[in-house]
Amino acid sequence: MQSNAGQGGASLRRLGPPPSPPTSTPEPADPGTGSVTMVCFPCAGGGATGFALWRRLLPEHLALYGHVGPGREERGDQAPLSSVDELIADVLPDVLALPDPLVLVGHSFGAFLAYELTRRLTLAGRPPLRLVVLAAVAPGATAMEPPGDDHEIEVLWKRLGANTAGLSRPGFREWLFPVLRADFTAQAAYRPPDARSHVTTPVTVMYGDEDPVVTADEAANWRALCSGPLDIVPMPGGHFFPQTARAETTGAIVRTLENGAGQPSNRSFTVVPLGRRSAVK
Repeated sequence: MQSNAGQGGASLRRLGPPPSPPTSTPEPADPGTGSVTMVCFPCAGGGATGFALWRRLLPEHLALYGHVGPGREERGDQAPLSSVDELIADVLPDVLALPDPLVLVGHSFGAFLAYELTRRLTLAGRPPLRLVVLAAVAPGATAMEPPGDDHEIEVLWKRLGANTAGLSRPGFREWLFPVLRADFTAQAAYRPPDARSHVTTPVTVMYGDEDPVVTADEAANWRALCSGPLDIVPMPGGHFFPQTARAETTGAIVRTLENGAGQPSNRSFTVVPLGRRSAVK
């Protein structure tokens, strides 16, 4: 599969049809009305499919892409990669082929990839419009160890609140666990180099108010990695609120973009109730 701005490359899948053209083209691009490219990175073991249902909840002018890492979905015949550097090297050319402005969204381990991409894009002179972190501890803030055996992977999976119903299906565990092991290994080893001096992109950190791992205090640790504006947003649900509370999550992201990316803010705030999300399709 070739890499191009219209379809995404092998590591990215476009979710839904091309975005509708905006009624006007403001300069610079207005995230509330102009075309925006959103690239989403799933949690450990996940793929682009985890964000597919977001398409109908997002404005039509927003182009939505999901990350497909080696070892999953249409790349299931490829060996999974077990370091952030390898994963970034795999996806960076396809991200660079997409049009600006970019919004990077990462769920759990996916936030590590979105953060490192933000750092590298900034160094390359193409800082994203915004980085959105969903249910993720800050890299380096909490000591992590890669899982030892399959039992440890299953324990961690259950602790996070994942749906384990599929583990009893023939072949499912044999497919999923190598991918989970690679992602957890990459997550445990990643340390951002001198990140604060490079990431000035506005950051929104969302955490589930029932998440047993990523608490409000853990979410606040992202401040140490960012020198630009940062907001912390509590969301309803546990570690997988991006899937269990899709409307609330996408609504909060859209409001963040509409309210003006890059405006200084260090406050925590409560998500606006769902009934007031008039801008979300």
